[in-house]
Amino acid sequence: MAGQKCVIYLHSVQKMGGEQESNEEQYAGVLMDREDKRYISYKRPTEEGEVDCLISFDRRSLSMAQKGALHSKLELFPGKKTVNAYSTPVGTLNLEVFTRRYELTQQKTSIKILIEYDILAGGDPIHTSIEIDVAY
Repeated sequence: MAGQKCVIYLHSVQKMGGEQESNEEQYAGVLMDREDKRYISYKRPTEEGEVDCLISFDRRSLSMAQKGALHSKLELFPGKKTVNAYSTPVGTLNLEVFTRRYELTQQKTSIKILIEYDILAGGDPIHTSIEIDVAY
């Protein structure tokens, strides 16, 4: 699947209780269109090895898949709860996620995606927000 080269900027914030963690990353990737969806593909280095990442999205929803040193798939539908698998060398976790907000803005040479969701892993939810900026 041929595509257009792009730069992906990811900014995420996770809050649980009084704790907050912020993370910013930048990757070179490829933006592809197929049928009614758009896809962003990139590689992410980790301590365990390289991970192939694929973000697929349309106006209504977004999914993020990772394969390689770890496997996960996160499906986000605004106003809905989903169960998502996250596999590590230690084992697999099934996490419930409730998507609070999903915004997609597409312009001629850029895409901006804003996602807010809660990871429901028992106890206090982990409030997560991710901003994805794609320049191509």
